[in-house]
Amino acid sequence: MKQDYFRMTREKWEAEYVRGQWNYIKQLDELARYSVIVGYCCYFRPGGTILDIGCGEGILQERLSPCQYSRYVGIDICAEAIRRALPKQDEKTFFIRADASTYNPEERFDIIVFNECLYYFEDSLSILRRYERFLNQDGIFVASMRVTEMTVDIWKVLEAVCLTKDRVTVSNQSGEAWIIKIFTLQ
Repeated sequence: MKQDYFRMTREKWEAEYVRGQWNYIKQLDELARYSVIVGYCCYFRPGGTILDIGCGEGILQERLSPCQYSRYVGIDICAEAIRRALPKQDEKTFFIRADASTYNPEERFDIIVFNECLYYFEDSLSILRRYERFLNQDGIFVASMRVTEMTVDIWKVLEAVCLTKDRVTVSNQSGEAWIIKIFTLQ
């Protein structure tokens, strides 16, 4: 099953965004996981700098109050998603079309968020290790993944090398559940 995820191409992402297949993430069913991520960001690094990998059209940034971060950078491979996010850009909020597997930020961050995107990479651990160099010394990762057989396996790989500071499982009325963790690499 994981092969289907990391076979997504830019063209597939663009087509799905244009067709509205990702509009559901703005709905009530997704609110709980976004709320937990926002809460973690505010608790662990109030007013910190945030890099949001796979930001889509910037829903996490919308859920954050501008006073809750000093700088927010969202990246996504999909041009349509970034086009939709750009109206939210201001002096401390930036959206960039970039491939997370090759993007090199020009700065370091207090928080790097992987919200529902780690399973799109062939090697989730390598992606985390790649971004570790862009974390400030006391920086943290925040990751959210829907609970599936595949993501349980990904968490097992990550838990072997990550120090988990906190974790929560949230679910919605439809029965979908997500695990959200705060962690660093050991």
